Amino acid sequence: MSRRMSPEDRFDEWLLSDHPEAAAERARRRAVWLAEQQEGHGVLARFAERTDADPTAPDSIRRLAETARWLLARAAERTAIERATPEPERLANARQQFETYRHGEGDHAYRYPARYLGEHAARQPVVSDPARLAAGPAAPAAGAVPGPTSNEGGDCCAAG
Repeated sequence: MSRRMSPEDRFDEWLLSDHPEAAAERARRRAVWLAEQQEGHGVLARFAERTDADPTAPDSIRRLAETARWLLARAAERTAIERATPEPERLANARQQFETYRHGEGDHAYRYPARYLGEHAARQPVVSDPARLAAGPAAPAAGAVPGPTSNEGGDCCAAG
């Protein structure tokens, strides 16, 4: 039995398409995500540096700084892998995860639509982002949308 998609799911499906505007939006969201990651890593690094430079810092804070350095090392590894992963591979993985999500929603026959692949995608209408519509016209553009794939690499879909 086919399940109707929510406006958010319809947008996420389109966002994974080969439509030129979807590709541009994914690139914009990825750039925002990478910048946010870099900023967050910088904050943690500065905390660890300040803690190391403060001889009066309590042991609990020093342990916290040690944990921050460990997290930063792991994050640097993940970011390097993410940056090295080609866009087509990330997109194929995100489409597969979206299919899996739809199956979990009860739409067991769902397959990513062919109309959104290749040259055909450009002829499809642009799907509005419900998050932007709900925020109103004066709201700034949203950054990376949380979802099953956005925790690694700022992928674009909220499929959960």
